[in-house]
Parts: sequence; C-alpha cells; structure tokens
Amino acid sequence: MTRQRTEALSVAEWALFEAEGYLRLGRIASEEHLSRLQRRMDDIMLGRVRYKEMYFQLDSATGAYGDVPNGGEWEVPSLAYRKIEKLERDAEFLRYLQHPLFQAICRRVYGDSVSVYRSMFMNKPALQGTILPYHQDGGDQWGLDRNPLITLWSALDKATIENGCMQVIPGSHKLGLLSKQGHTITPKQESEHAKDEASVFLEAEAGEVILLHNWLLHRSGVNTIERPRRAFSVCYMDGATRSAHNPERGFPLVFGVGALRPEDQNPDVIAEAGSAV
Repeated sequence: MTRQRTEALSVAEWALFEAEGYLRLGRIASEEHLSRLQRRMDDIMLGRVRYKEMYFQLDSATGAYGDVPNGGEWEVPSLAYRKIEKLERDAEFLRYLQHPLFQAICRRVYGDSVSVYRSMFMNKPALQGTILPYHQDGGDQWGLDRNPLITLWSALDKATIENGCMQVIPGSHKLGLLSKQGHTITPKQESEHAKDEASVFLEAEAGEVILLHNWLLHRSGVNTIERPRRAFSVCYMDGATRSAHNPERGFPLVFGVGALRPEDQNPDVIAEAGSAV
C-alpha cells in the first residue's frame, strides 16, 4: 500500500521545486477517500449528481486539439467528458483540495487568503483522449489582474505513457511566460525550449499528487489503452486576485476568512436514489 503523506514540504523539496518546476508529493488521499472521488466523478459525468454552475466539455472525436467541442452545461450521460470545471462546488472534491498540506503549500506562495481559478477534472477516456500541445498556464487569456503560480495535480487513475500522462520540460518555468497572451507556444519556441531529449514523462500511481509551476512547459498525448487517465487539477491563486475586466469580480476562496465549507456544498440534482457518494 502506498504511504499517505501528511508532513509539510522540506527546505530541500522547495529547492527542488524551484529548480525543476515540479515536485512529486506522493499519495495524499486515503484509499477510502480516493475511491469516493473516483465514484463521485463517475456520478457527475453520468448525470446522477449535478451542479448547475459546472462547466462540461466532451472529448474530441479525432484526438486533435483543434477539434475539441465547445463546452457548456452537462449534455448526456458519458464517461468521455474531457474536462469538467468548478469542482469546488462538490463537497468531496472541496474537502480534498483543502487538505492541510495543500494549505501549507499555498500559504508559503500566497499567504493565508487563497482562491481557486479553476478546480477541474481532466480526462483521457479509454482508447480516446485529445493531444494537448506544449503550453503554459497563464497570460492575458486568463483575464486576471495577476498570474497564478501553482497547480496541484492529482492522479485519479494510474497515469502512464500508454494512457497519456503529462510530459514536461524541467526548469522551463524559469523562461517566464513565452507569450504575453499565454497558453500554447509557437513551433519555433517548441524547437528551442521543448526538445524531446530534455523532456520527462510524469507517470504516476493513482492517488499521487504533483505540484506544478504554472509556467512549466507541459503537454500530453492520447490514450492508447483501455484504462482511462483521469486527474483532478486545482490552480490555486492569491485570494486578492480579481478579474482584469471586472475588478469587482473575485474567485472562490478555499483558504482563509470566508473560505468555502464542504458542509455548505450540495448538488442541485440527484438523479437517482443512492447515487450520491
């Protein structure tokens, strides 16, 4: 059984993160809690448990990034959703993303008041998946008055090269944002900064967590096997962050005064009795 981590990061671990742009944290959730998260994710995809504010995006039919359909509300019962956002609305996922270790990490980076830009499910369904080209998480396209700096990525299933695990360029966060607009990089930038021989595949066991710097160059491929590659990704940010287009608009607080509480989060619809986890 994988040991469940509870202790805070050491000075050496912080130094490694600052050098590489990512850090393996080991297993955080207990076996029981991981099973609850896995079952709840299936219930949300299949429409058994619904939250009106959540954003859903189905996977592309071709595997091409440009063919990913526009997202919106829940559409049909399917295990082939590529992305689901606003999971802080769900008590199980909120309880997990408020783990004391995550809070300690966020406090070092941002202070006591911390919000989330997005807490989302990312999925490469069995024998499917969409190619995600090298990119960084930040820039003007996010519409924020400051850039978030860290993401905590948790494997809900075992992630391998065969089912589309992340591939990163260690140390590339030190380049800063390669585009003011942010996100995907140009072919020229990829040839200069994302050479295959410099890359690392981040294979992970179910339940393993990886701390990522948002500017770390990363990508992922398709899933070539019959086991899905599901993950829960939370981008944490300074609680004072506001929309660049509407300074009055804040974001859900998860640590500090006024933070969301799991006991206050309830589904809008439970489609069939006993489906809630």
